[in-house]
Amino acid sequence: MRRLLLPPVAAVALALSSACSSPSGSPAAPAPPGAQRTAPAAVHVVGGAFRDGTGRQLLFRGYNAKVTTLFDVTFDDGRTPEETFPDLSEAEAARVEQLGWNVLRIPVSWSGLEPHPRQYAQAFLDKLDTVLAKAAAHHFYVVVDLHQDGYSKEIGEDGEPLWAIVPPPTMLQQGPYSDARRLDPQVLQAGYSFFANASATDGRPLQDAYVAAAQQIVRHVVGNPVVLGYEAFNEPVLLHVAELDAFHAAFAEAVHAVDADAPVLFEPVATRNQFDASRVPTAPWSHGPGAYAVHIYTCWFSSCTPASWTTEDPSALAPSMQHAELERAGWGTPLFVTEFGCDQTLAQGPAWMSAELDLQDRYLASSTAWELSGLGAWGFHDDAGNERPATTHVMARSFPRAVAGTLLSIERPRPGDMIVKYQATAATRGLPHEVSLSADYVTSPSILCDGAPVAFTPATGRATFTCPVADEGVHTFEVVGTPAG
Repeated sequence: MRRLLLPPVAAVALALSSACSSPSGSPAAPAPPGAQRTAPAAVHVVGGAFRDGTGRQLLFRGYNAKVTTLFDVTFDDGRTPEETFPDLSEAEAARVEQLGWNVLRIPVSWSGLEPHPRQYAQAFLDKLDTVLAKAAAHHFYVVVDLHQDGYSKEIGEDGEPLWAIVPPPTMLQQGPYSDARRLDPQVLQAGYSFFANASATDGRPLQDAYVAAAQQIVRHVVGNPVVLGYEAFNEPVLLHVAELDAFHAAFAEAVHAVDADAPVLFEPVATRNQFDASRVPTAPWSHGPGAYAVHIYTCWFSSCTPASWTTEDPSALAPSMQHAELERAGWGTPLFVTEFGCDQTLAQGPAWMSAELDLQDRYLASSTAWELSGLGAWGFHDDAGNERPATTHVMARSFPRAVAGTLLSIERPRPGDMIVKYQATAATRGLPHEVSLSADYVTSPSILCDGAPVAFTPATGRATFTCPVADEGVHTFEVVGTPAG
């Protein structure tokens, strides 16, 4: 169990104070226009969809992956690390490709990038380069997630540097980390101070310092097409919703001043993990390319009768995704479930993941599950580092990675089969579709366009093919195969 449950007083205060205002933290001077994304593989936001530079609609499925140096939970003063985890190896990156996934969400820590004010760590940026090189070699994208849990490793698990904790902590922590810290008063107050844009110890407003650090990352990787986008803040905890809106606007402005077309992923307040719903905005997102990012932990961090989804009733999971679609539609952006997961040691664990993927299909949502690189009950690997076969099979199922047109629906009439309905467009006529096609999910596959078999080009974990479409009508393509195992 790894998620924050806000105390009732915080949840009530947040609900009552959504109309309050706060400083924006925006730079005083207008930023120069950022670089345009021109690579064919680069990700763009067009309306409520992700598209590549050729106009194909993209869908993303993958995992979160912690990386040493980037996910900063160690100390240089002898304290015990908050946690330990295997690094993202070449073999693991190759396995991502084999399983057909096309994205990893990489949590990165402000404390690792800027341990001291205005001193940015070259080792951090070098390690990010290593991850992006693995992504390019193995055909997946990366979401750079500016992450925090418990605000900082100094008082919680990971996130912000010591000099950005306001007020300064009365007690420093060390490992092993405990989720109980998330409710510690100094953790909560540090989060409130950040979103109130209090001054850090070096005198800069916290959000100004934060977005300046984010710009260091963006400047370093701008132009690299494997960078899908940047996530602003993981599971924000605050008292006034207007503060979150202002922060997201400032963050997006800073990112787009460097990378004009970059999708900025933005989350609702962390209480959504408890309530399975958040506010539906009254006005759409208006800060450049953006994507609404939610976490889904229904029946694990939210109430469910009986607990832990022992009934395996998919209808118990549906309301959270139904409401996420309402929230997404209000924002007018794509929907990206940047975290979902549960205890994979339980019999219902893989079934829960499958049911959530069914819901993501229904709403055409992209997603990254929790967690690939960590070990334990909630991870893709067990404590010995071995994959869980049932989880592997569920998560390796086929999905449309790139559609030459507009994606309309995904259906799965039989195990191993997938039918994709799409609207053809003049702009994408003649371009190939791409589907994930992992041998861990399906064997002896064939592909049909509008019911007729077509040739396809297989590659590790995926396949490309072109449907002979000469109009702009509604068409289908289908993957048919024998379930692996």
